[in-house]
Amino acid sequence: MKMKINKYIPIGIILIIIGIGLYLLSGIDQFIRPFTQPILMGSSKGKDILFFVLFGMTLILSTIGDNEKIVKWFKSLDINKKLKNRRFYLKLSLLLFLITAISGLIIEIYLRYTLGIGIFTIFVSMNPNLTTTSILHSHLYKSLFGVILSNVLTYIPVGIHTGSSLEVYTPQITKLLFFLIPLTYIVMVISIQRRKPISRVFLSFTSTLGIIGIIDGGLFATPAVGGIYGILVILYNEVILDHISDFLFKRKKDKNKSNNKNSFDKSKINVKIILKMLIPHLLLIFIIFLRFSIAFYGASPDSYELIISNPQDVDLNQYEIINIVKSPQQENITISNKYNEMELLNKLAINLEGKCDWYSLSWNIYSYL
Repeated sequence: MKMKINKYIPIGIILIIIGIGLYLLSGIDQFIRPFTQPILMGSSKGKDILFFVLFGMTLILSTIGDNEKIVKWFKSLDINKKLKNRRFYLKLSLLLFLITAISGLIIEIYLRYTLGIGIFTIFVSMNPNLTTTSILHSHLYKSLFGVILSNVLTYIPVGIHTGSSLEVYTPQITKLLFFLIPLTYIVMVISIQRRKPISRVFLSFTSTLGIIGIIDGGLFATPAVGGIYGILVILYNEVILDHISDFLFKRKKDKNKSNNKNSFDKSKINVKIILKMLIPHLLLIFIIFLRFSIAFYGASPDSYELIISNPQDVDLNQYEIINIVKSPQQENITISNKYNEMELLNKLAINLEGKCDWYSLSWNIYSYL
């Protein structure tokens, strides 16, 4: 089998060129944003660039297994046959993905413990730039990624937020766990090899979302959920996708298809098989339900609890203050619940710029209703 240059590599190159264009040029991201915002959970220029470049790279790398010489070399290695199984690598990528994402969640909780703030709060670092993080939308891995970018790139365009101000508060173990992200990506790329068109493109797309989700958002972010969902769909529904690929691209049926364990036999469909096919979709619903359950459980509907670290000449008289407790190192302020959470968070960022090290704010999902 020859390298499928005419199918995936040109598409990958085009996607990378779009990403480079977004990086070098200003203004064109406004035309891209309506398409990327729903899948990237509040798209930004940085995430748009990363999406196109990473998606393009993944499609190009997915063709490595189409090179017969590489395949023969891989088969010649004296390793366990199980390690040559794409399904094994797919399961391994899911395991690594979950370990990395859940570890990020645990670190978010540990960070709050060390700072003496509640778990269900939005932490905001102020120096040198504002960066937020919470267990619902984590930016701890992003802060390390931002530091790497800042050291590697000589030019970072306006509109790309590196989140590097969080790095000083990020526990050291996060730096070790960060190396799981490229490892997870490598395993994902291996799991994509020699798949049929729809499965290959779908898994390349969701793998890209998943890696972006781990870096920017964490376990409950839309891209991360998309990455988990993509792996599960291929694990449980790949046969269906392969049959669609065969139909769309008019591939010849394998003469030995009846002996293929992965073949789709309509006569054998039963309740057990249907339930197995539904697993990815049921788990998707469960993760979404879990996210909203945490959001509502951790909400503070009666009032906002604001903690300001090392306040300097802070004036919040424009807000309806219920109570203030002051100490030399911080102020604990209770604010009326009449404000929308996002609007309050953004206004506080303006009011507290240059006047504190960080602040935390309890969230209130009810303010969006």
